[in-house]
Amino acid sequence: MNSEIKFYWALLKKRLPVMSVIFAMCCAVGVGLALTLPSRYVADAQLLVEPAQIPEGLAESTVQMGAAEQLQIIQQRLLTRANLIDIANQYNVFSGRDVRTPDEIVAAMRAQTSISTSGGRNRATFMTISFKADRPNTAADVVNEFVTLVRSADAVRRQGMAGQTLEFFEGEVDRLSEELSERSANIVAFQAANSDALPDGLDFRLDRQARLQERINILTRDVASLNEQRNRLLAIGSTTTPQPVQLSPQQQELQSIRAELNAALTVYSEDNPKVRLIRARLEQLEAAVEAEGRPVGTTDPAKAVLDLQLDEVDARIEFIETEITRSEGELIELQDAIERTPENAIQLEALQREYQNIQGQYNAAVAALGKAQTGERIEGLSK
Repeated sequence: MNSEIKFYWALLKKRLPVMSVIFAMCCAVGVGLALTLPSRYVADAQLLVEPAQIPEGLAESTVQMGAAEQLQIIQQRLLTRANLIDIANQYNVFSGRDVRTPDEIVAAMRAQTSISTSGGRNRATFMTISFKADRPNTAADVVNEFVTLVRSADAVRRQGMAGQTLEFFEGEVDRLSEELSERSANIVAFQAANSDALPDGLDFRLDRQARLQERINILTRDVASLNEQRNRLLAIGSTTTPQPVQLSPQQQELQSIRAELNAALTVYSEDNPKVRLIRARLEQLEAAVEAEGRPVGTTDPAKAVLDLQLDEVDARIEFIETEITRSEGELIELQDAIERTPENAIQLEALQREYQNIQGQYNAAVAALGKAQTGERIEGLSK
């Protein structure tokens, strides 16, 4: 063991000069590079991703996105070509150097920029942004600009998403409101076109049908009874003999003048002076008899009463037959309405089901619109 130590110690002393020379050369090179290379400054900033300030149980934001996803989107937007070129030109990051192309500027900015995130389960999420530059002010300005872009871009993005959500549900509410009005108008038009055969009036129509049928049966029996009464009256009238009535002198003369006029018309024409004279005398006698107020000709008081009774019976039969015809027409209409009721019930149920579906969608859209309005206000206030 002692021999090995002595061996290595001897070897170290033998090669120590060479190692000293190499060490001295490395130190000289390092010092020379440190003195000759330009200074490099690094500025960094750390961003904390905070949760919503308002509990979701009270008011929920409509922008639902995880912290990791948000940071990835922000990182990609920070390192876009337009952002890097604008920042480089705004703060003269590469001033005093050779003119660079836009591609070279973008490549250099990305090489000098470092973005990292840290976080985990039950831990806060951080984003660290750092930038290297030849001047300390430039490094600080660029990092500050990155932070400003992060905050403004995130606010604009979230407010834009909340605004688009609000606009969408406003459009949905308007569209569903118009559709509800259209469906309601269809139901009203269908009910108006089929008012006589709607399902809610079926019980009334069935009851009305039974009543009409019963009424027709009663009226039919009444007509049969009146016809029998009429036949009896005719039978009674056929067994009676007319009784002559004593005529007044004027009535007797009137009958004589009528007979004379009939005889004259068989010989002479209507324009004959004799016929005109007889007709003038006839008109005078008719006026006198009418003023006298007595019946003309051979009449029978019993027959007159019978005729009155027959006229009354005929009038009642005519009235009842008219009622039967009207009731039968209404019965036909009721039967048609009753037969159309099941089909109308199916169509009306389909229209009402469509209306209820649209109503449910409308209610859901109104509720979502309320949440979208709350979410848009939350994002607008950055809460």
